[in-house]
Amino acid sequence: MTPSLTALVFPDVEEMVINQILDVLSYEASTVRPEGDAFTEALPFVQVTRIGGVRTNGTFKGRRLHDDARVSLDVYAASRVEATDAMAQVRAAVEQMQGASRDGGFVLRAWEETGPAVRPEEPNSNVTRLGYTAGLRVRPA
Repeated sequence: MTPSLTALVFPDVEEMVINQILDVLSYEASTVRPEGDAFTEALPFVQVTRIGGVRTNGTFKGRRLHDDARVSLDVYAASRVEATDAMAQVRAAVEQMQGASRDGGFVLRAWEETGPAVRPEEPNSNVTRLGYTAGLRVRPA
């Protein structure tokens, strides 16, 4: 049996993660970094970028349709201490998504692919950038 088109339209994982951060934390989050003074005013800021993943369309052996999304999360902050604290909160917020519905999707599983690490920022910048990669298995709600 062929799945319906609706069953094959998966939620926007970037939107799901951004809205989770906005709802749970007091940090600004987006797929695009603000420019100029808006960037400094937004700190700590979280940039969310889907960097791939694989969708399972078949229902082989009774498996449900799902999308295993890989998401890169970069936390920008004014200091290393602030970035570390913000990253701990962001990791917890993403982990909290497991088992939850939001933005047209349901998160079956959340996991960490690579832990937090310093991601070099522009030279002479007063900003610290930490990043990690999360995995989210989602399906339409």
